[in-house]
Amino acid sequence: MCSSGFPTLVDRPCDRIRLWGVEYKADLADMAQASEVPPSPSSLNLSTRFNLGDGTSMPALGFGTYQINDDDVVAAVETALKLGYRHIDTAQAYENEVGVGKGLVASGVDTSEVFITTKLWPGNPDWGMPSKSYDETIAATKASVEKLGVDSVDLYLIHAPFGGAEARLAMYRAMVTCQKEGLVKSIGVSNYGIAHLQELEQAELPLPAVNQLELHPTNQKSELLAYMVERNILPIAYSSLAPLSNWREGQQSSKDDASREGPSLVAGVAEGTGRSEAQVLLRYALQKGWCILPKSIREERIAQNMDVFSFELSDEQMSELDGMEKDESLAWPNGMDPTKAE
Repeated sequence: MCSSGFPTLVDRPCDRIRLWGVEYKADLADMAQASEVPPSPSSLNLSTRFNLGDGTSMPALGFGTYQINDDDVVAAVETALKLGYRHIDTAQAYENEVGVGKGLVASGVDTSEVFITTKLWPGNPDWGMPSKSYDETIAATKASVEKLGVDSVDLYLIHAPFGGAEARLAMYRAMVTCQKEGLVKSIGVSNYGIAHLQELEQAELPLPAVNQLELHPTNQKSELLAYMVERNILPIAYSSLAPLSNWREGQQSSKDDASREGPSLVAGVAEGTGRSEAQVLLRYALQKGWCILPKSIREERIAQNMDVFSFELSDEQMSELDGMEKDESLAWPNGMDPTKAE
């Protein structure tokens, strides 16, 4: 058995390891110093599944539903599933779980073939929203399962680490209970920083199977991901397209006009691959070992976002994109980075 310190799933020679569901080959001395290890590009395909920290697995490609209303999401989910997506990501805060459930039915795809993620909104006292208690968390979980029209969800996350340590731990303990009762198969977190993950360890609670984060070339969170690698916590990326000049135009974000102007390094890489900038950013995330959650209500765009397995980014192109790092959180308003919440 390899003793490199990286998570391995099968016995194999120590110059090959398997991390986040993808096999790598590299010098282990170098890997021990690395904060993350990119997957082998040729191993990625539409059927690729990444392994969660609890031993289950999920599709590398998912369909996101943030900012899609409950009416529009029905057709969007139906289209995505008919095209071949097999992971749907929603949340209590999106207020579209009923529509997602209707889209599942309309697609005709058996729900046993679809990986479903939803999220608990924890509240946020700073925004005038009381934190959820243990009992309220269990009630919210049951409500989400009912709205989705399924017996259980595959992955249930705390949406953000708001409310303080005591509230976070109460909600997480309730999620552990929901998992034991079969309401959810796997549990995880979203937007958790190292300090939040350490709380769970210190409380001797099961580690989350995943941590869903804002991840893209200008916000790579290398220190946090290194911590997660050591604990076999799978990263899921949201807002993968944030570096695009037209990302969330007219919608809430921290992206300012200055960041929408000037030449784009992503555009140069896209020109070199003959692909769109969006496809380049999605492919970049996959090659980093991050599950992705592109979203759209347009069929052509939903299909285009799937077409990220027929090309590869070279090591040089990946390095160029890595060089864009700014530790820049764009998805939340006013430059907020929830991984730093107290």
